[in-house]
Amino acid sequence: MKKGILLIGHGSRYIFNKEAIEMQASALEERTGIKVWTAYNETTMPLVDMAVEDMVKEGVEEIIAMPFFIASGLHITRDIPRGLGIPENSSGGDVNVGGKNVKIHFEQPFGSDPVLADILEKRIQDFGMPDSSIIVVGHGSRLPYNKEIISLNAERLKEKGHKHVFYGFNEFNEPTIGDAMNEAVKTGAENIVVLPLFITSGAHIGEDIPETLGIPPHSDGGVSTKYGRSVNIKLAMPVGRDPRLVDVLVNKLEKYGI
Repeated sequence: MKKGILLIGHGSRYIFNKEAIEMQASALEERTGIKVWTAYNETTMPLVDMAVEDMVKEGVEEIIAMPFFIASGLHITRDIPRGLGIPENSSGGDVNVGGKNVKIHFEQPFGSDPVLADILEKRIQDFGMPDSSIIVVGHGSRLPYNKEIISLNAERLKEKGHKHVFYGFNEFNEPTIGDAMNEAVKTGAENIVVLPLFITSGAHIGEDIPETLGIPPHSDGGVSTKYGRSVNIKLAMPVGRDPRLVDVLVNKLEKYGI
């Protein structure tokens, strides 16, 4: 049975998401020796159902669909399964695509893997401010999964020896990023490293989060006076281009004989 890998991104009106997904797909293909297709949940082409059709036209009979997402949510539980043609909230199934029967496996996001905390730790080290307060930032979701993943990774940073670690969300969930900033400032922090657990940059990273932090848009930080006194803030890059994420994907593929 011919196998193919489908790496699925969120999609964005900005180019950053597509660039990251294609880069990681190329690295994954090189590691596995199996062709990797890319698709997107929205906005960016090809969409998931289009990519599935292309794979089947090329003779693929078994598709391993891998969402390149931090955490689950409505896209993972509802939208992407619809594009794949499998039941909602499922891990796959047999699907008829263009008159051909295809087996589809649907993996879960990678945010609970311990490598995420290692990537965040390296971001802190790169700023050269080991005694800083840390704020892990998530997108937020109407479902609980994003909050669970963000709090998990914040806790893992505490286990790595960071004394003051907080987390906050851009929307939907509490605490907000502003709440986390207030808590960090209360501890007497002079330096704060903000770690967005996002795949790639975009409007949230470039504009919304900097505005909340009180730093210039599209910057890696600055001095903020928004929370009652001056604090030096460093805003890290998202995690989606880190090559260690390919290791996580490769480990997930072992169960399929890849």
